[in-house]
Amino acid sequence: MTGNGLGGCFIHGIGTALPERSLNMEQSAELLKQGCLSPRSAKLFQRIARLTGIEKRHLAVLDYLDAANGVEFYRPASHQPHGPGMTDRTALFDRAAGPLIDRLLEAHSHDRLGQVRTLVTVTCTHAASPGLEQHVFAHGAVPPVVQHWNLGFMGCSGALAALRLVHGLGSSAGLSLIVACEISSLHFQYTDELDQMTANALFADGAASMLLSSSRSPVRVVDCRCATLPAVAGQMVWFAGDHGLQLRLAQELPETLAQHLPAVIKQFLHDNALGPDDVEHWVVHPGGPQILDSVERALHLPEDSLELSRRTLRQCGNMSSPTVCLILKELLATGGHGRTVALAFGPGLTIEMALLEIAGC
Repeated sequence: MTGNGLGGCFIHGIGTALPERSLNMEQSAELLKQGCLSPRSAKLFQRIARLTGIEKRHLAVLDYLDAANGVEFYRPASHQPHGPGMTDRTALFDRAAGPLIDRLLEAHSHDRLGQVRTLVTVTCTHAASPGLEQHVFAHGAVPPVVQHWNLGFMGCSGALAALRLVHGLGSSAGLSLIVACEISSLHFQYTDELDQMTANALFADGAASMLLSSSRSPVRVVDCRCATLPAVAGQMVWFAGDHGLQLRLAQELPETLAQHLPAVIKQFLHDNALGPDDVEHWVVHPGGPQILDSVERALHLPEDSLELSRRTLRQCGNMSSPTVCLILKELLATGGHGRTVALAFGPGLTIEMALLEIAGC
């Protein structure tokens, strides 16, 4: 319990950053069809891109596609049959991630960052150590003598998993900083496989940070939980291949989530003496349009409940772990208040949940 009689931790600020260069849907479809291995799959990819409803994606890799200056990270499949190798993709992550982290940390004062005692870094698109922490420390504000965890390969649920970790530490964590950064554009696949083409059409780049402590603020983290569905673990798999990190997505995944999610949410809310009708806002990671539709139907949510999630998907794409933070920041900016449930889904198959209470102004 905190000194004000409320348990849990509190969010004191959210920072976000996106790569400066972006593509609209038509540009994305044109650029990425070169990774398809046949004319037939190239046409299919263009249809998939339209079905996502994504209007714009920010992609850091665009800075490394300038053929006029001798930079061709992705070349046509006829010249580069499987795309860049894992070594090249991993090396480029550090060059692309550093500027994003510098920008998102500017959302927090230098003095506050200097008081951080716990750092949790999150990424599923970088496969090297040291990782994001070197960019955080290079910024110069966060002291290098902190409790530090790196949560890797947790997919889109990573930022909520970090929130669960900090919440579980309680007051012993002191002022905590979560930094999530994903450069998914470094792992686009040259493929004819439907799930990989879907990933190419959905994923984008971005970064987010959160400052938390046991000191009171308008945003209280009441409870966090993770539910794992091992019987269907193979429906979402994230693994390191020879040519980048690869995602396996089963076509029945939305149906599986719709089948299991109601019972998981009901128990989570019941344990907090709540029911679904007591929740004012739902912050749901937009894994894709079908995922959002399935969540909305399964939980019997009002038609506009997931509009912020849908808008974020349209305007930014699926940025993996930081995405929930961007949606929450938008909810706060628009004056949202009341009980809020945040949801994200990761490999395993895992469901990450957080219950927040946002005080009104």
